[in-house]
Amino acid sequence: MILGIDIGGTHIKVGFVENEKVTTKDKLPTAKNLEEFCQQIKKIINDYIKINSFTKIAFSVPGSVDESGTVFYGGAVSYLNGINLKTLIADNEGMENFEVVVENDAKAATLGEMSFGSLRGIKNGAAIILGTGVGTGICINEQLYKGSHNQAGEVSFWIRERAVHGADSFVGMGLSAVKLISSLANQLQVENDGPLVFSALKSSKDKEAAQLFSSYCEGVAILCFNLQLILDLEKIVIGGGISQQPLLIEKVEEAYQKLFTTAPIIKKTLQPIVVEAAKFKADANLIGAARKGI
Repeated sequence: MILGIDIGGTHIKVGFVENEKVTTKDKLPTAKNLEEFCQQIKKIINDYIKINSFTKIAFSVPGSVDESGTVFYGGAVSYLNGINLKTLIADNEGMENFEVVVENDAKAATLGEMSFGSLRGIKNGAAIILGTGVGTGICINEQLYKGSHNQAGEVSFWIRERAVHGADSFVGMGLSAVKLISSLANQLQVENDGPLVFSALKSSKDKEAAQLFSSYCEGVAILCFNLQLILDLEKIVIGGGISQQPLLIEKVEEAYQKLFTTAPIIKKTLQPIVVEAAKFKADANLIGAARKGI
């Protein structure tokens, strides 16, 4: 039994993890500062130890993570920068003996897909996680590849335009699923809620909304295409809450296939690979982080 804690910019998700199953789930607003965060984590552990015994805690966090468990640039949770989560837990009386593992959120999601999901049995693949920003986990020779500085897959800083004009010129902001949903909600004049937005999009004849969505899917398809070229992958899976929408996967796949027709030499040289939805949705980070703890 492992206690999984997925720290996000808006919410913290918690649950007991056994293989690909997550039970006794909870979802809490993420603390606003480090002091509140420490108290919040302490309470989570104390509450869960009353429910069932465990000796391992697996964290999924935004930002880069080194092998010691230190977070560098906590992304949407900036106060975690430079914080060692293993030490943070061990410094609490009665919690010194917990085994703590920490993994970047996108890499954790990828580990889950490699172990039990859509990347299982794949030698070389990748998971693209669409959320507030964009994260990627890379599987090379059936191992999670982290790179020289534990930053492999940090595609948020990938330049997507020939001339850099601002934040939108980078993948992280330009392909933010959160920003897309907000923009579509505004254009379609519906509540800023993913399922509601997609429901409205399917029935709407709004050309601007259709173009906005089409451009987004093309951007994701180009990212898939470029990753294929660099890493010679077998499969790419797309995760994040927005990946639950079949329309998104359908349009990304359509745009990806279209890229192979832009020049005859591309079709002669390259073969399209599988691009599909990731298996795990909301529990992906918990499952993957716990997998690292095994």
